[in-house]
Amino acid sequence: MKDEERPLGEHLEELRRRIISSLVAIVLLGGIAYFFRIRLLDFLIKAAREESLIYLHPTEAFLTYLKLAVITGLILSTPWLLYQFWKFILPALLEEEERWFKLGFFLGGLLFYAGIGIALLVGLPYTMKFLANVGGENLVSSFSVRNYITFTSLLTFATGLVFEVPLLIYLVVRLGFVSPATLRKNRRYVIVGAFIVAAFITPTDLFSQAFMAIPLILLYEASLLVVGFTAGEGEPEKSK
Repeated sequence: MKDEERPLGEHLEELRRRIISSLVAIVLLGGIAYFFRIRLLDFLIKAAREESLIYLHPTEAFLTYLKLAVITGLILSTPWLLYQFWKFILPALLEEEERWFKLGFFLGGLLFYAGIGIALLVGLPYTMKFLANVGGENLVSSFSVRNYITFTSLLTFATGLVFEVPLLIYLVVRLGFVSPATLRKNRRYVIVGAFIVAAFITPTDLFSQAFMAIPLILLYEASLLVVGFTAGEGEPEKSK
């Protein structure tokens, strides 16, 4: 039965089943992550090249481990969540849209995990090293585990989302929603928006904001080059 022929009740029932299935996956994988919580935290501490963390409230350690487990479960269940979303919207897509969305979900998962890996292995160590040295010799860094996990989560998720930019731009161009010329014309707004987004999802220091905003801008420019050539326009024109 075509999507438009199905009654609203069936749509809502399917949506409910897929939401429940997604939540079950997050809880299940989050429970497994909580079992390995000590190893996960050790990995994050070593990634930032820290010796240890502190907690300032009796329940902070427990709640932080719980938060870490939920975040890890969400990251690990991302392919399943994307699959559930894909199956829900599939009946409403045209054949051309279905082909590109299928490619998008596959590559989107790869890019998301690539961004997370780079954030943990490259971004986190250098960011923490810089922030720890800002205080100079008069200040000694001693990070709270709650604040550290919050900072790490934001940095990791944000980097993973940033790596989705080239795919998103490529898909909207291929599907005809926007043209490469329009994207090039509005790059100034993208630059401003990149720093605004970075200001919301990173700490207030300029280094962290630049670490998030500059790669986003570079990925946007690289995406313009790719869509310019693949769309048969050749070398993208320079904006005035």
